[in-house]
Amino acid sequence: MPFLTLSHAPHLLPVVARWYFDTWGHRVPGWTLEDEQQRLEVFLHDNELPVLLMATDNDMPVAAAQLKFHERTERPERLHWLGGVYVCPSHRGHALASDLIAALMQKAQGYGVREVFLQTEHDDGGLYAPLGWEPLERQTHRTGVPVRIMRRVLPLARQAR
Repeated sequence: MPFLTLSHAPHLLPVVARWYFDTWGHRVPGWTLEDEQQRLEVFLHDNELPVLLMATDNDMPVAAAQLKFHERTERPERLHWLGGVYVCPSHRGHALASDLIAALMQKAQGYGVREVFLQTEHDDGGLYAPLGWEPLERQTHRTGVPVRIMRRVLPLARQAR
């Protein structure tokens, strides 16, 4: 299944924004679908972070994940975050999330990123623990939902010779 960045398919932004709003954004008081669409505009550029990567099937997005800056602002030293990991229900169970995350971590290494953080509602780490993410602490999301903060340290990218 091909992967592409949102910057290479900006016409898909409304589809991804709808996923994110329906899954998480509706929990934020006063947040709208239009707010979600505007928030994703930061991903409409090439060759730099942040990046939103999508899996497509017949030119339609079926999964997405983001590598972004400062998901949680109370710890500014935690710069790079994985977020927005979403797979359409019809495509779940085929390792798409794991594949997207692996591709994003490879991109992160290429940009010299050494550690990436995430937050998940699954206290046991859910999908992320088997992929090498270590639990750090529990916090409460701004929506009142308890989340587990996790970290993954990336190896240094190999230099081309």
